Amino acid sequence: MRQAEEIAQEIWALAIQEISCACPFFALACSYLKTGADEKCICPCTDGRVIHYSPAAVLSDFQEKGRKYINRMYLHSLFHCLYLHPADREKREETLWDLACDMVAEYTVDCLGFPFLIGEPGREKEEVYRLFWNEKESRTAAEIYGLLLEGKFEKGCTDAWSRLFFMDGHSLWRDISEGELAGIREIWEKAAAYTNRDAGSAGKRSGTEKGNMQEWYELQQKRRYDYRKFMRRFAVQREEVQLDMENFDYISYCLGLSMYGNMPLVEPLEYTEAFKLEEIVIAIDTSSSCSRQTVQRFLEETYSMLSERENFLKKMNVHIIQCDCYIQEDVTLSCEEDWRAYMKHIRIQGRGGTDFRPVFTYVDRLIEKKKIRNLKGLLYFTDGDGIYPAKKPDYETAFILIKEPPQNVKIPSWAIRLYLDERKAGS
Repeated sequence: MRQAEEIAQEIWALAIQEISCACPFFALACSYLKTGADEKCICPCTDGRVIHYSPAAVLSDFQEKGRKYINRMYLHSLFHCLYLHPADREKREETLWDLACDMVAEYTVDCLGFPFLIGEPGREKEEVYRLFWNEKESRTAAEIYGLLLEGKFEKGCTDAWSRLFFMDGHSLWRDISEGELAGIREIWEKAAAYTNRDAGSAGKRSGTEKGNMQEWYELQQKRRYDYRKFMRRFAVQREEVQLDMENFDYISYCLGLSMYGNMPLVEPLEYTEAFKLEEIVIAIDTSSSCSRQTVQRFLEETYSMLSERENFLKKMNVHIIQCDCYIQEDVTLSCEEDWRAYMKHIRIQGRGGTDFRPVFTYVDRLIEKKKIRNLKGLLYFTDGDGIYPAKKPDYETAFILIKEPPQNVKIPSWAIRLYLDERKAGS
């Protein structure tokens, strides 16, 4: 029994470590929410200070459902505390209130958008989210409870949702004494204020509890960018042999035909000036922190832009480099067909640590060998946490970030930074 408890504690410690690394702004909140073994607990349950759990149940969940489930379970309870659900003393119908709290907690967890950390929400949950959050991105548990209380949904439906969103028990909430409430509120209001200050770029939807608390938490800052406009700065101007209908003078052309039969006064230009992507390097951070889903989506968004006919030259030189702390692969694409074939058979390689320097060294070597002659720029898709070059390269460089890097990471001033919304590419 003692061994099971020790292993369970290590599982919780791993979950807290992963959450704190992926979301550093949760570090303080995680330090406030401890875990403690309690064989009497059928399921995990927090009292606002400790998550009480059965070691055997945690070991079973870890073995059958994996570490992501444990991460989600911890975050679920953490958001209960941050939203002050355990400290709420309003008189409500318990079953619907528990469901409302669980829905808000799960919705917030899923808004994190970290499949590598907490998995995917699933189709059923997404349908419920659209039902309750379709018109308003921010809803409190009290607001969700009010909607449930209106009676628009049958009991069979709410019972099914209770099972769908269930992650932990709430029985210990009712056991918190009045004397403990003030201390619990003080702790979690402090944690909420800290998270609000440091989580500005971590999420996109928000939720709060109580009218005297303004919306403190945003899961993702709404950073938008025009991807096509940005890529255009890496394009080159070229003349192409094709009719330039934009500069074609129809008046003179028709006048010549009407006066001289089949002899137009002005012929359309047989070439046009166009901005095309000719030579560029796309580097992909394949370290363990970048999930395959986000890498795939980034490539699909880039391909979507490039697949528009006006963005292609008949001959192009695009290098797609996969790299963690070593160069894993370099694929050269010379035409649109090459890109299509690459997208069909792409295989993510690496999953080691992140060091950006090998890519820049490798690209410099390609330039020296004349394999790249007119490089317009380098796009580096990454989470931003890695070792950067000390010296500015001779070409423009942009880091496409999937999240805000940790505070201790200093991105060089010469690097352009863009943020890719994890839940909606190219937004």
